[in-house]
Amino acid sequence: MSLSDKIKHAGKWQSFSVLSLNVLKILYFSIMTRLLLKEDYGLMAIINAIIGVGNIFIQGGMGTALIQRKEINNKHVNGALQTSLLLALILYAIFYITAPFIASAYNDLRLNNLIKVSSLNLILLALTNISVNLLFKYYFFKNIAIVNIISNIIGYGIGVYLAMNGYGVWSLVIATLIVSLLSATALFYLAPIKISFKVHYKEARQLFSFGFGMILLTFSSFLSRNGLNLIFGKIFAQDMLGVYERASRVKEIPSEFLAKVMNPVMFPMMSEIQDENERLIKIYKFGLGFSNSIMIPTTVFLVFFSAEIVQILMGPNWPEAVLPLKIMFLILTFSNAGKTTDEVIKAKGLVYKNVTRKYIFTVIIIVLSGALGYLYGINGAAVGIVISHFINYLMMIVLVKNVFKGSIGEYFYKPLLAGLRLGMYLGILIFAYKYLFNLWGETDVTMFVVFTLFLLIVCAGLLKFKPSVFGQYLELAIRNTLKRG
Repeated sequence: MSLSDKIKHAGKWQSFSVLSLNVLKILYFSIMTRLLLKEDYGLMAIINAIIGVGNIFIQGGMGTALIQRKEINNKHVNGALQTSLLLALILYAIFYITAPFIASAYNDLRLNNLIKVSSLNLILLALTNISVNLLFKYYFFKNIAIVNIISNIIGYGIGVYLAMNGYGVWSLVIATLIVSLLSATALFYLAPIKISFKVHYKEARQLFSFGFGMILLTFSSFLSRNGLNLIFGKIFAQDMLGVYERASRVKEIPSEFLAKVMNPVMFPMMSEIQDENERLIKIYKFGLGFSNSIMIPTTVFLVFFSAEIVQILMGPNWPEAVLPLKIMFLILTFSNAGKTTDEVIKAKGLVYKNVTRKYIFTVIIIVLSGALGYLYGINGAAVGIVISHFINYLMMIVLVKNVFKGSIGEYFYKPLLAGLRLGMYLGILIFAYKYLFNLWGETDVTMFVVFTLFLLIVCAGLLKFKPSVFGQYLELAIRNTLKRG
């Protein structure tokens, strides 16, 4: 199978998987937000932030190193698996021992048992991480899609049942563990791993050279996302922390949707041609233009309809989430452009070149968002997050220009144009809709649904009869997807 055929096949299954999982997550999100209290999500924000430190070491390095390395053998696979499991057991012991002290620091004794149980997820993720990255490397996207969809349906279903029966925050913890257990079992069975009980230190060390750089990058991403929850946990009341956590999670849904479709396909492909700079740069620029063409109009849509989205996903009891969500939606284009850049830098094996930029960004977002959050509450924190991501976007421009040469316009100005044009078209339609039905400042979920369906019908018609309206990047992707053979 040629590289283009691999990409097309992988892209279709990854798109199906991500679309299905996002529909499931949105349904789960909507149901659980109505069943649980804001303080339950405040507790979960702290738990995820703490356990997230362990996830960095488990998911950050060895599995990604297996994809990036052009030639691997069974010793490399076992070395990666042994290292991940050893780290998981050590980290579980650390979290188990320190759980009482963490609970005391946040003045909530419930955190003690919650952290001890949630930490079991690290061991399951150690198995899943190696298996799933091997399947990605060899383009077995269909297997991953089926496993993820089934495990999430079962896990989420149990979580909803527990929430309806008064289990509170424990329903979230147990649902997460069930999803991980089912995924780990199935993916480990499907992955091409021949287990060896010999210690493969040499091969593990070879992978760890790249993997440690990925751990550093992942740690910076953790600090700039989940780490903020630890800071806000000391600044905000627990219910307001829950509001921030839910708003932040909604903000990530569209960004993660696109990133999870593109990045798992792009990274193995880019790693495969990492020595062919001309092809690599061409694919990178297309990926950036494709991302911008989707995220800019998506941002316009979401900013205008933040209130309706909160009503649908979270219910009527979360009005405090509307304004910070509207503000945080502004980062979507910058955030996804950064993720696309991360993939090409990783594929080239230049992971340490990216570390400096990531940690500068991490310091900026923690200081700026923490300060503005302390002074102006949740809305100030949201403003700090947006400013920080824009600064990171500017640093990304400099990094790519230094690595691949060329002009700023070539890598960034041109890929933005198609997205800006689509955003303008959509903005005009929304203005007309709001003006025609006199909906400025009003929240009308029914009219929002009608308008959204109208947009989908218009887009479907344009896809069929005039795909050029979507710009060169989306038009090319559409034509390639619809092409037979």
